[in-house]
Amino acid sequence: MKVEEVLSCSFPSWYDKFKKCTIKSIVVPLTPEVLAYMQDNGTLVLPEGSQPEPTYKKNKEEEDEEGDDWDHCETSGCVVQGPKLEEYNSKIKDAIKKLGGSVFPKLNWSAPKDASWIALNNSLRCCTPGDVYLLLKSSNFVTHDLTAPFKDCDDVNVADTNIDYCLVLRGWMEINPAHEFRCFVRNKELVGICQRDISQSYCCIGSDQANIRSDIISFWQENIENRFPLPNYVIDVYRPAKDCVILLDFNPFGETTDGLLFSWPELKGLDDARQCLSRIIEDEPDLNSIMEDPAANVFYFNERNFTDSNRQSYSPERNALTHSSLLESLPEFRFISDATGVQPSPYMQYGLPMDIVDLSTGQDPQKFIDFLQM
Repeated sequence: MKVEEVLSCSFPSWYDKFKKCTIKSIVVPLTPEVLAYMQDNGTLVLPEGSQPEPTYKKNKEEEDEEGDDWDHCETSGCVVQGPKLEEYNSKIKDAIKKLGGSVFPKLNWSAPKDASWIALNNSLRCCTPGDVYLLLKSSNFVTHDLTAPFKDCDDVNVADTNIDYCLVLRGWMEINPAHEFRCFVRNKELVGICQRDISQSYCCIGSDQANIRSDIISFWQENIENRFPLPNYVIDVYRPAKDCVILLDFNPFGETTDGLLFSWPELKGLDDARQCLSRIIEDEPDLNSIMEDPAANVFYFNERNFTDSNRQSYSPERNALTHSSLLESLPEFRFISDATGVQPSPYMQYGLPMDIVDLSTGQDPQKFIDFLQM
């Protein structure tokens, strides 16, 4: 993976070209003051004026009772003040208003999906600048964008790259995770499709898998295939209904992007193609028995693949169809057909104290020794 590939997947790099097939968004460049605030790893204090003043007014009795309680509290006199970002707050408010009153925030590459636990509604839906700051400041994914976006690049040491960081506000859309998919493109060929949320099994995917795959392939061919500059990349799409696919994001083709139901060695073509079948999280017929029966061969091909003008089509007379041509004809579609294939949510750990995470994963053996000695 190269630095150029990561930069090409930055939101400002591709949005203008694909705005007609994605969610309406507004890009607000980060000022030096806002960038410094984002990079500050100190106390989480929201900027002044980023949250609306409470409209509830207490009566005199409530104020007296609260005052009595505070009289018994000892304070150090040290009050942490948030930064003053009035002008930037106004830009965020204007963008939120233009996008319908609520937005989904992210930076150039990552969204703060790991920080939804800190929001009062346990959601990434933001209605005020304070909501946006709270999610971005609490996210490890956003911190990665700000500190090490090229960590997995081969040419990171020789690259002298100046990143223009931006806050991306996307119009809020209720997304059903059952209809969200990740697609992998290698050498300008769509080689893999899988469900985006691997913490659940969705029966609707299995019953509609042929239409899902067909719609995604058609969308990619018509909107992305010959327009995105890279030969290798990953896209996230949303398919809420038949013949309706929405582009969500571009991601670099490499380990920095979660392969979900695929492994990166097989996506890069390093594994034997026949081994890919062992990782399909659904019931499949035996490939050897299919190859022995030409009639079954036709059924299997039509069920798993769709032909188009760029690929060789299958005819019943072609009985010598090989394993490789069968597997390479069109992208592999993987999904979880039942609860036995469900995997833990990758975001769950971010809502736990670091000590508990270290103990459960064994990342810090000394903490485990201290725990035993207690």
